[in-house]
Amino acid sequence: MEVLAFSFSAENIGSILLAAFGLGLVIFIHELGHFAVAKWCGVKVERFSIGFGPALWKRTRGETEYVIAALPLGGYVKMLGQDDADPGQMTDQQVAKDPRSYTAKSVPQRIAIISAGVINNMVSAVLFFIIAFMLGVKYQPASIGGVTPGMPAWKAGLRLGDEITQINDRTEKLSFTDVRLAVALSRKDEQIKIAGYRDGKSFTTTVDPIVIEKQLVPTIFAEPESSLTLPDVKHEAAGAGITRRGMSASRANPPFEPGDEIQELNGVALKRYVDLALGLARHRSETVEFGVRRKGAPQDAPLTRVSVEPNHFHTLGLKMAIGKITAIQNGSPADGKLHPGDLITNIVAPDAKAVGVDIDPLQLPDYFASHAGSEVRILVKREAPGGNPTSKEISLIPEDRPGWVERPTPLKDCPLSVPAIGVAFHVLHHVMDVTAGGPAARAGIKKDDNLQSITFELPKGADPDGYEKTSFTLEFGEDERNWPFAFWQLQDLVHRKITLSVKTQGSEKLVNVEVTPEQDAHWYLPMRGLSMQQHFQIRKAQNIGEAASLGFRRTRDSLIEMRLTIEGLFSRRISVRALGGPIRIAETAFFFSQQGIPDLILFLGILSVSLAVLNFLPIPVLDGGHFVFLCWEGIRGKPPSERVVVTATYVGLAFILSLMAFVMYIDISSLVGGK
Repeated sequence: MEVLAFSFSAENIGSILLAAFGLGLVIFIHELGHFAVAKWCGVKVERFSIGFGPALWKRTRGETEYVIAALPLGGYVKMLGQDDADPGQMTDQQVAKDPRSYTAKSVPQRIAIISAGVINNMVSAVLFFIIAFMLGVKYQPASIGGVTPGMPAWKAGLRLGDEITQINDRTEKLSFTDVRLAVALSRKDEQIKIAGYRDGKSFTTTVDPIVIEKQLVPTIFAEPESSLTLPDVKHEAAGAGITRRGMSASRANPPFEPGDEIQELNGVALKRYVDLALGLARHRSETVEFGVRRKGAPQDAPLTRVSVEPNHFHTLGLKMAIGKITAIQNGSPADGKLHPGDLITNIVAPDAKAVGVDIDPLQLPDYFASHAGSEVRILVKREAPGGNPTSKEISLIPEDRPGWVERPTPLKDCPLSVPAIGVAFHVLHHVMDVTAGGPAARAGIKKDDNLQSITFELPKGADPDGYEKTSFTLEFGEDERNWPFAFWQLQDLVHRKITLSVKTQGSEKLVNVEVTPEQDAHWYLPMRGLSMQQHFQIRKAQNIGEAASLGFRRTRDSLIEMRLTIEGLFSRRISVRALGGPIRIAETAFFFSQQGIPDLILFLGILSVSLAVLNFLPIPVLDGGHFVFLCWEGIRGKPPSERVVVTATYVGLAFILSLMAFVMYIDISSLVGGK
């Protein structure tokens, strides 16, 4: 008995039919294994069914009824003497007397019959993978497009543009999926070894994956690198979805168009997204010129020149209190000089500035970057074991790494990073200073007030801005020190109505005030508001030998991944909510069918391995459970008693039905919750 399912929507009938055919094919291949070997061993096969429940189509040929049933939850082959719905048949002596019954066959023959489905799936997995690699499979290269400040990848020293060539012992051509899987399937306290190239020079580091709230699997918080191509937006007005509303790219002259490929910046050729990101950061205060190849334009056609003005930061006229350092980046100027828990209170030289009064903590990333290669002396307050905090002057030589390229994320308690020196710190919700005549001052906010929340609300009648929610609120508190992320959202949603919830000094009363952000004439964002496509390459075997090598390797990797997944579930390192049931399987199949035939075939290979492994688990009613019974019979010389078989079968059936109900609940919850 095999457990598998799919469902489909009416969005794209071609992709739906393709996905349904693929899933049905995997089930058919499994059941065909049981059927063929049973026939070869002379067993009477009464029914061959794809699906369970009422028959949608059936036809009898010879002694076998062939059925396509209403519930696409898998399939089964019903043999004389072997029926999961009536487990007593396996110990029925009367049935065993029939030479064509399953129970009349020798133990090796029955093992062959039971194992044939799994073997068929493993063989077909190899073939699926070989075909996929012959056709060419899309993959995301293992290059870093971003890291979350203060998180494992950031602490390990990984940064935008890093090309990963080795993860643990794997050195073959890697995809970003390989990186994600190695992290997700890591064991507790296991360090992930990563090696690669940065600016043409090799590097090696180790990363400690973590599991945090709302993350279903271990992660290091790194994202793949984007492409240099704007989304090919369909069925929408020109420019929709390719630039962020309110940012300078939306006012480009001439406008950007869907499918544009950015090939130059200020006359300099671009090879990768990292070149674009760092180039824009270096020229953040200037109007820049993009060299763009329009979609469909001949390769020898001249590039279209697109001018884009600089983006100014929008501020509220507030300086917030700086929090303690949460993390130090490996190999950075701060490594070995500063420590988590240190509090940066002052810049001593080349300028004397009190942090939070003379300089906004949010401007420290740009301040240190502007002094790259020169000495900067800072004053930190450091906790002393068993005593009062002490002040310590530290000398640092910042690197040429621009600020605000490593962006804060919606993670609860996400810090702000200063790439030039390699530190991450919190910015608190306590107001240290209010700019006279600024938005906050006009709203009545004063020094020493505490911000409790910020709300971004799309005005009624306004055009959609790409966010699902027309209104959302970010809370601030002792364990929600996410002002940097709120400030970043402010840049993207400056067109929305901004409301601050404020607790005034010496009062528990909350006051809601509306504020209108203003441009800072001297502070510039590193980006211009372009939305880039994900970066994909094609891995295509040059000959059948290479395809076979890749196919066998991918099958091996899939087996290892299944083993580690099961291990992670039992150790609770992987959340059970990471499991997928019928709906998620169908959604995934539909997604891959939309990507193209090679991607769907690759998914069918992965699914075949998963089906083989899951069905060979030692659970009664599954193939693995039957295999255990046969091993028992082979060792003892007689089958287990009817009581043992019946009890174990019903326990196994109850477990499988409970598991199916649980994963269906997860699927429906995710579907309703939009996750």
